Amino acid sequence: MSPRLLVIVAFWIGLAVSSHAQDEKLPDEPIAFGVRPGVRFLTPTSAEIRWETTIAGPAAVAFGPTRKLGRVIASPSSGTSHRVVVDDLVPGQNYWYRFGLNQGGKRSFSSFYQLEGGMNYTPPVVEASGVPAGAEEAIKRLVQPGGYAVVWGDVSPSWCEAIAAGTSMTVVAAVDDSDTLNRLRKRWYADRTYGIRLTAQLKQDVPHAIANVVVVRANQVNDVAGLLSPMGQIIKLGSGDEVADTQNDEYAWQAINADVHFGRRAALELAAWGHQYGSSGNASYSGEMLGGVDDTADLEVKWIGRPGADFGIDRNPRMPAPLAVGGRLFHQGMNRMIALDAFNGAVLWSLEIPDLRRVNIPRDCGNWCADDSHVYAAVKDRLWVIDAASGEMIRTMLLPEEYEGSSEWGYVAVTEHRVVGTVMKPGSGYSGFWDKAAWYDGKDDAATAKVCGNAIVGYDKQYGSIDWQRDADAIVHSTITISGNQIYFVEVDDPTLKQASNGKLLNRQIWNAASIVCLDLDSGEQRWKSKVPPQDHETLISFGIADDDQFILQTSGKNEFHFVSLDVTSGKPRWQQSVQWPEDHHSAHIQHAVLMNGQIFVQPHILSADDGRVVKSGTLGKRRGCATPIGAGNSIIYRGGTGPLSLWSLQDEKPSEFTRLRPSCWLSTIPAQGMLFSPEGGGGCSCGGWMETSIGFAPVLSLGDER
Repeated sequence: MSPRLLVIVAFWIGLAVSSHAQDEKLPDEPIAFGVRPGVRFLTPTSAEIRWETTIAGPAAVAFGPTRKLGRVIASPSSGTSHRVVVDDLVPGQNYWYRFGLNQGGKRSFSSFYQLEGGMNYTPPVVEASGVPAGAEEAIKRLVQPGGYAVVWGDVSPSWCEAIAAGTSMTVVAAVDDSDTLNRLRKRWYADRTYGIRLTAQLKQDVPHAIANVVVVRANQVNDVAGLLSPMGQIIKLGSGDEVADTQNDEYAWQAINADVHFGRRAALELAAWGHQYGSSGNASYSGEMLGGVDDTADLEVKWIGRPGADFGIDRNPRMPAPLAVGGRLFHQGMNRMIALDAFNGAVLWSLEIPDLRRVNIPRDCGNWCADDSHVYAAVKDRLWVIDAASGEMIRTMLLPEEYEGSSEWGYVAVTEHRVVGTVMKPGSGYSGFWDKAAWYDGKDDAATAKVCGNAIVGYDKQYGSIDWQRDADAIVHSTITISGNQIYFVEVDDPTLKQASNGKLLNRQIWNAASIVCLDLDSGEQRWKSKVPPQDHETLISFGIADDDQFILQTSGKNEFHFVSLDVTSGKPRWQQSVQWPEDHHSAHIQHAVLMNGQIFVQPHILSADDGRVVKSGTLGKRRGCATPIGAGNSIIYRGGTGPLSLWSLQDEKPSEFTRLRPSCWLSTIPAQGMLFSPEGGGGCSCGGWMETSIGFAPVLSLGDER
């Protein structure tokens, strides 16, 4: 019997035992994962399942609509890295699955996992009857396979079909007249491709700045400039004088052949929200000013749609913030993540990751970050490096060797040349999301224990190798801040903490022996260490915030927010300030302050970032509900008034609101990339008639601007 057949037989025997006696302990060992399972949807009826085991051997995955499963697919590998593609899935149907491994006759089985078919947003697959010359090469040059393509004017419909077949884009034929419109619609309707994949519109009906790529005749390039999204690309068709006439325009062109040229505009400098609080400096402000907008009336809906409330966890447990980088928006849900095109809302990809969940972020840190090309996600003991365009896992980063197998990945940040992470004890992160205790709004130890790591590590971003490592008794995750070429954090010097069962530390375990440490980002060498000013044992939150001049430690306790500023060069105190919090519930007492325009904003106060003096109190609007404020240059975005998402104008000192839009109970609305993104995070709330959908807003263009 072949090894692969052997594992299938063994696996079926194990499944038979488990399905008829699920309450009894199986005689087999639990499977030990090197890389935890992840599922990437490929088509409406197929998905890729990836996992790694710690030992080599024939492996398989079994799946089915119930726990009895029913189908087994053997991995083509007998090593430790496994990848299988499951075909013939019924769209929208949920499936159970589990893994099996056979090593020398010893069987190992995983727990059961569930795959939610309703979260598969991949579009139908289409085929092209003919592919124009140069189309395949042009498609390979696209920044991403998803989004919207516009084929302009009298360009052959075969270009529409080729792009639809070679990508996951929705392709729009923009035509001149209704006769052509109706002819194309009938043709594609008869082929059952019309709608999601292929559609036709009159030119004047195609939305402004929506297209990821436009295909156009060379002599009409200037006619389509307004259709391209800020990072859109262009394929121009023509030869001879037609092409020569456009060589000196704003695009950089590459010749695919004599008749097809591929172009892109110079990359735009757009403000990114790549970390939990914007940048690794934790300012809750990305530099995005939304074109100066400070009123909701000056923002228009650019796109609306997926994901909805069924994608996420109930709004309460304070999940990681979305990310918006490189023209894409990334959002976390219930053990899953999704990527959308930032400028048109198209779903690019989604992943189901059973071990992704992290909550109570105010007492921990985000479990992911992103740059222009990759998403970095902490999943148990590995950091997944995910291609931002396709969702494919490129590789994983390992913890230091002495921590492998006994620890998990905690904090993560990315800079130009480096990835920074922490090592934490297993089970340190919060994961509970059910019942009132999971609001994490209280002042008891169960809600306010801070998640801490045992080491902070600097990795080479390109190769994943470890450049430096600093071990510690405890490092408070929520205080880790990177600004310029320096890293700051609260470190606890108490060797007894090494014996703690996990990294959730109470206030009395932290503040008596706490210091603020500054390290060099490139070398990991300590630049300075300064004792933390005395803190009480009711400290509810502890945040680190930094700019070019100072590191600010924000804490909260005994009815006040406390701020301590240290000089970035010497670590010496600059100023201290305490101000009263407005309430002791619904996040009013645990707000993360906004550092913006030389001021610190924490409702209802504005402080000077230079010296800590109170600039104004009794301002920033009446807040309502669990959400933390963020900055957008001329406004503070918060949940105010009657409960919806609101903007407080810093100039006019008055609020405006989106009447039926509710953010999550921590941070789910972010200004970045020239837009305001509000991916759905408020599902489950019973205090209003909320729109449980995702929306991207753009500033309204003033009169005379190109539309």
